[in-house]
Amino acid sequence: MLKTVSSITNSIGALNYKGTWNASTNTPTLASGVGTKGDYYVVSVAGSTTLDGISNWGVGDLATFNGIVWQRVEGGADGNFVNLSVSSTSTLSGLTASTALALDASKNVVSVTNTGTGSNVLATTPTLVGDVTLSTGNLVIGTAGKGIDFSITSEGSGTMTSELLADYEEGTWTPTLTPATSGTITLGSPNLCAYTKIGRIVTVNGIIDTASVSAPVGASVTFNNLPFTSNATGTQRSAGTAVGFALSSGTVSSTCVIVSSATSFVVQINASLFQLGSQVYFQLSYVV
Repeated sequence: MLKTVSSITNSIGALNYKGTWNASTNTPTLASGVGTKGDYYVVSVAGSTTLDGISNWGVGDLATFNGIVWQRVEGGADGNFVNLSVSSTSTLSGLTASTALALDASKNVVSVTNTGTGSNVLATTPTLVGDVTLSTGNLVIGTAGKGIDFSITSEGSGTMTSELLADYEEGTWTPTLTPATSGTITLGSPNLCAYTKIGRIVTVNGIIDTASVSAPVGASVTFNNLPFTSNATGTQRSAGTAVGFALSSGTVSSTCVIVSSATSFVVQINASLFQLGSQVYFQLSYVV
């Protein structure tokens, strides 16, 4: 039990200084429940010798015998507590401008280092127990190539190459169209084309509207200017779907295919079917 000097003197009277005590080696030897009322020692070496249930001895503490048990009086420059409960406000001094304290998910105090940009990062790598909720702001990944590691989960039956989710991005892009053989297809508006990238998978979708054509010829049409280049591995080609509306032959359903190391994909709709007002709805996912 922690006592103050005033509470000790009020309860046992005058104190009798007996010298210093090494709480690590118990020198001189002190025993629980044994002593002379009023005798006290100043701890010279911190330690965990147990006296009447007390074992958190710090340098400068007083080991005082009250006639029945030994009690600890906090001393020295450093606080030494088993438990500390603060019901109001506690002010800490001596911290540098680059350090602060924070609570983890288990309400444990951890040291954090200020980045100098208004954010705090954990100084160590603590394990947080339970859910973590961000009431405001975002979870910011500070290093490229880092992200969320799912290595704790079980793998599928295939050959696993990575369990790190390291990227997310979404936005818009503006395609151009090229007939397979010759001629031109010029787009007007609206051209509502968007993309979403999750890890290495990019999904593009949209609607294009034809503003004019000039003798387009070819068995297919190429959509250019994809936001990311497809993977160089030839075995990772991808296919999607496309539907053409207001073509010279009406509505045509087709596929769209992307090959390796490409920033374009091919829609298998004959270019000669395009005319003023033709539209194509499409969606395609591919690997980068």
